[in-house]
Amino acid sequence: MLRLGFLASLIFAPGVPGAVHSPHASSFTFRRDGVLGTSLDLTFVTASSAEARRAETVALAEIERIRRLTSTWDSTSEVSRLQLAGRLDVASPELRDMLNLYQVWGERTGGAYTAQIGALTSLWKEAEARGELPATEAITALVGALRQPAWQIDQRRGAIEMLRPARLDLNSLGKGYIVDHAMKAVREQVPGVIGGLINIGGDIRTWGEAPAGAATWHIGVTDPRRNADNAPSLTELRVGTAAVSTSGGYARGYTIAGRHYSHIIDARTGIPVNRVLGVTVIAADNATANALATSLSVLDPVEGLALVRSVPGAECLIVTAAGETIRSSGFAAYELPGREHAAPTPTRAVQATMAVDVTPANWNRHRPYLAAWVSDTAGKHLRTLALWGDRPKYLRELSKWYGLDTSSPELVNAVARATRPAGKYTIEWDGLDQANTPVAAGAYLFWLEVAFENGAHSLRSVVVSCESAPATGIMSATDAFAGAQIDCGFKK
Repeated sequence: MLRLGFLASLIFAPGVPGAVHSPHASSFTFRRDGVLGTSLDLTFVTASSAEARRAETVALAEIERIRRLTSTWDSTSEVSRLQLAGRLDVASPELRDMLNLYQVWGERTGGAYTAQIGALTSLWKEAEARGELPATEAITALVGALRQPAWQIDQRRGAIEMLRPARLDLNSLGKGYIVDHAMKAVREQVPGVIGGLINIGGDIRTWGEAPAGAATWHIGVTDPRRNADNAPSLTELRVGTAAVSTSGGYARGYTIAGRHYSHIIDARTGIPVNRVLGVTVIAADNATANALATSLSVLDPVEGLALVRSVPGAECLIVTAAGETIRSSGFAAYELPGREHAAPTPTRAVQATMAVDVTPANWNRHRPYLAAWVSDTAGKHLRTLALWGDRPKYLRELSKWYGLDTSSPELVNAVARATRPAGKYTIEWDGLDQANTPVAAGAYLFWLEVAFENGAHSLRSVVVSCESAPATGIMSATDAFAGAQIDCGFKK
């Protein structure tokens, strides 16, 4: 399946009969990399391209404003100054609000969810660098400290005092909180916008009217068992004004002695979680959806379902490490009938993975157009693996690909997935040609073409042997991308 767009594809699915749309409104899409350390997709429904550009400006400004308050990665942020000085006499309402929310969710999860996870994260990062697991004694000491309050808020005066040194990490709930505020800012400051979607790294907020031809926003849910950026969605959702967040350890984590450990750590034990592969939550706001998605990744599924039931309007989908798919009672009502895909069944065929690095040289830049495809060694086109971009007129700048394949891709509005680093994408090939016929073992030519609107354009190809023995091909860096690696073999 082709998917047009970097995780938020914004040429839309057919409308539902009876839907009412503004006759003069159009949808406008903006895509960036390096926002909050991941990707950003914005879509606004409005009659004016100028209003859409203004909405992009407003959203970016609000994202940056709250990032400067709450980013623990920025030594000059308000939360960093709090940790350094131990006290803020007048803290921003946003920082106080975020810390209050962490306290609430920490209590509701029995300590499984906390903003104090930073020390444990650092411990596991150091263990990865050493190539050996953290010492049990070090984990036990940190877990014991997490059970104690780390800050105190004077709600009347607006002051925050650290009760002891603690390494805060506000990324989990913080990203959702920022998404909510960015949408709120657009709604308040750009009245010409009548609908919108904000997607930061797979955490999605939708509001108002969907693009013309669709009654609702269509959101794909990544299958944690097959999470390449061009893989079929596990299921597809129809939502109106809502928030959708996904959590899982498949996109980030630690590799120690050849074993992958999730970046999500149970604050009660200090150990990365392993019982849940992925969680998707629908809720009224993204801060709540984020907190629930991370909490359900840590809690036992039975506990997680009980927590979701306690939140009005919240629904969830859990994929366990054993491969079981668990839904809350109302989740199926949001799913498109017949769109759930079964877990992949191993077959005897060529299998390939392309790891693409388009890490931005300058953060918060517009993302390029990209085409990835495979041909035989003579150059005959076999299958387009991915086509990313949103404006058809600029697809022609992918000049090599455009002369080979202009078929219409299957599209969704956005994809809910676990957050992964900016610019890092994975593309898979299941060994089928464009007619869905399995190809034979042998050597194949892999292509990657990347272009910016009226800017840099680069084309690379490499021959990789897809036989019984695994083989790797490397594409060197160009002006338009930082390189790619193709791993291929023939699964018997």
